[in-house]
Amino acid sequence: MPTHIVITGITSFRNHGVEALVGSTISEVRKRLPEATFTVLDRFPDYDVHQLRGDHVTFRQDYTIRRLYAGKLRSILSRLVPATDRLAVAAANVIRSASAVVASGGDVFCSEYGHRSLLSHLQPLEIACKAGVPVILHAQSIGPFTNEEDRSAFLRIARQAAAITVREAASYKYVTGDLQLGEDLCHLVADPAFLLGQPDPEEGELLFRHHRAREDRPTVALSSSEAICHWKNSDGTGHLDTWLEIVSWLRNDLKVNVILIPHVQEISPLNDDRVLATEIQRRLGYDDGVRLAGGNFSAEEFKAIISRCDFLVAERMHAAIAGLSTGVPTMVVGYSIKAKGILSDLLGPELTESCALIPLEDFLKPGAGAARAKEAWANRDTLSARLRESLPAARERATEAFNILQRAMNTKQD
Repeated sequence: MPTHIVITGITSFRNHGVEALVGSTISEVRKRLPEATFTVLDRFPDYDVHQLRGDHVTFRQDYTIRRLYAGKLRSILSRLVPATDRLAVAAANVIRSASAVVASGGDVFCSEYGHRSLLSHLQPLEIACKAGVPVILHAQSIGPFTNEEDRSAFLRIARQAAAITVREAASYKYVTGDLQLGEDLCHLVADPAFLLGQPDPEEGELLFRHHRAREDRPTVALSSSEAICHWKNSDGTGHLDTWLEIVSWLRNDLKVNVILIPHVQEISPLNDDRVLATEIQRRLGYDDGVRLAGGNFSAEEFKAIISRCDFLVAERMHAAIAGLSTGVPTMVVGYSIKAKGILSDLLGPELTESCALIPLEDFLKPGAGAARAKEAWANRDTLSARLRESLPAARERATEAFNILQRAMNTKQD
């Protein structure tokens, strides 16, 4: 029987970090299982299919039960006659007929985004477990769970998984320690996007040159997040002010080119990075040295632009990984376990704490964000050298995630 893999945990490729996860996952699985077919369950299949074209990949609206019946009326109907909705039944049948269900999404198994979000990502896995389909939690940042309801919901599914891979040591410590999941089940790997490809070099160079103002100056990429303050109920005005201070320093003091990278372009303006990037340009009087890479680029194309820059400041984790994975000295504004965990694995705790990472709450303090950016810029050679040392091992860990995935599928099928 042909291998058919269902990928869950996907919101939309309008978040190009999500696209990076799925694209690299399909590419790496195909190296091991060339005849495999895939169904990606997500929120916007009509858009996503245009971002990742290819044979044997189907995009389907994620009509699993909890997400479909979000409203009160539908919730009542689902309890009374759950099988009457053909779309929910069809999505569940795709899961039940799969060779394996691979839960992607990066950091969807946490309390950060609310209980309903967590349940929506667990629901397709529950359907798979009940049908005896192998479930692999793939390269996740997991937790922390801030309440017993979230913790119990996650553990109910996690204990039935065929394998759990986590993308940084902090999550590994959490799942094997706090959550007491066995070391035979849980494995430390690295994010699949460390293996994400790029366009043809000539095309990548054209993309970069198009967004770089002057050839004779260094270029800095900035990936600011429109959503980060909404998630954390933080000061949006102070957030903009900090970014303006950083860009003004880059332009007025360093005289470098700046490329704004809107790595997430969701339909909602609350999660569309072009909104913040455009406001930065507006406030700076449309300085010609501050260019916006605002086209409908793929994750690979954004990686091509970032990889050719001399420095990166990022709030979006997969924009950061695009830089880190190509050796670009990178400073990250962090709001959850994932930033500190991934950076510490690559750079070590000391370098991470001293210049490569700043928590959001500190970034918003007047002058602190710009000060940390200046510290990271001053240490960019050290950051680059550390990345050259650590990247081979990171790529090996990312590759091992797919070896584990294949072994888990084979074991369950046997």
